[in-house]
Amino acid sequence: MAGTPTEVRIHKKKNTHSWILSAPVISWLVIFFLVPYFIIVLYSFLTTTIYDVKFQFSLEAFRQVFSPTYLRPFMLAFRLAFWTTLLCLLLGYPVAYYIARSSARFKNTFLLLIIIPFWTNFIIRIFSWRVFLSTNGVLNELLLFLNMIDQPLRLLRTDFAVILVTVYVYLPYMIFPLYSAIEKMDFTLLDAAKDLGANEVLSFFKVTLPLSKEGIFSGIILVFIPALGTYIIPHLVGHQNSLFIGQIITYKIKNIPRNWPVASALSLVLLVLVSVILFFLTRRYKRERSRQ
Repeated sequence: MAGTPTEVRIHKKKNTHSWILSAPVISWLVIFFLVPYFIIVLYSFLTTTIYDVKFQFSLEAFRQVFSPTYLRPFMLAFRLAFWTTLLCLLLGYPVAYYIARSSARFKNTFLLLIIIPFWTNFIIRIFSWRVFLSTNGVLNELLLFLNMIDQPLRLLRTDFAVILVTVYVYLPYMIFPLYSAIEKMDFTLLDAAKDLGANEVLSFFKVTLPLSKEGIFSGIILVFIPALGTYIIPHLVGHQNSLFIGQIITYKIKNIPRNWPVASALSLVLLVLVSVILFFLTRRYKRERSRQ
């Protein structure tokens, strides 16, 4: 039923207030998210010059993007994102579980220790890893002092260094959603599972893991998506033989000859791939929740 005229007026008034309250947020999203993406889409269909672009329609950028040349950077980016997400999940889950099961006295302290690195500039933290992993760095000097190696190891400018630093940077983004999901669990269910004959391993897979799927899903999204397009970490600790897609996009923008259409097309393709992955992950998550 439509309702009385008074109810209709009240409903319209509430809708008007809702639009007024949400207008700043909507404006912010349109100006700083939608408009830049529109510019990226526009530039991807333009013709490049040495320093700039010509406003002449062309599909050359997409022809280059879908050529075998750019297949390897995409594969490297997905490999980095996959291993980063997997390692963050394997390392972050025990940490989140331990914090969630800790007493209130120590819980805030542990969370503070995880937050502390965010107080330091992102670039400075990566440069500290350069110092730590370099040939004359702390790690090599320590290993030489302990006579564990005869000569310094080449740790910096390797794929290992890229994965290591990326895991370090994004690990908190996995721990916090996992902690939030585990902390809300009813831990008496574990006691009930043990009373029914389940051991600790079976209790984990039958009780703890299913109840923390929400945190796992959120952590995967928060880690996988930014790790997929990361630029500064491979640039500072990686090597030029393994260029990730984020580096390729940056080089196409700032290096001479500039190729903004290809950079825009690469960004657009990456956005579509992330959207498709996010769609299927969300669909699978909803399907899993509907089965519960």
